Amino acid sequence: MATRLDLSYLEGTIGYAIRRAQLSVTEDIYRAFGRLDVTTAQFSVLAVVADNPGCSQAELATALGVERPRMVPLIDRLERRGLVLRVAPARDRRVRQIELTRDGQRMLRTLKRRFATHQRRMLGRLGEARAEAVLAILWRLAGRR
Repeated sequence: MATRLDLSYLEGTIGYAIRRAQLSVTEDIYRAFGRLDVTTAQFSVLAVVADNPGCSQAELATALGVERPRMVPLIDRLERRGLVLRVAPARDRRVRQIELTRDGQRMLRTLKRRFATHQRRMLGRLGEARAEAVLAILWRLAGRR
């Protein structure tokens, strides 16, 4: 029989609470995405590229808070699946702009529908008024508002 560990110190900290909430939210996202085999990072890339066609890998990395070297394999995987294309603009062949393919657009539509269901489930745990407050507090902690 497993002993329940005393986590009272950690449970009183912001970082631990955020981490546990993140794990719960992420697990629910993966259940929502089902067998589509898309990570939360890949979903984020698809969503940002859809809203910013032609953005560079470096811009994506900065915007999403991902180290540049980690962005390369992420884009590689999406490209192998036929969801994005890397395009070298004529004016600067060193830069790679990222664009969604038709399959990428279709996949993103499906993912967004599933993500909306996930989002409603998470908001349901909080209630609408609390959800807005929690988002505002989290963005304040992130130093963005």
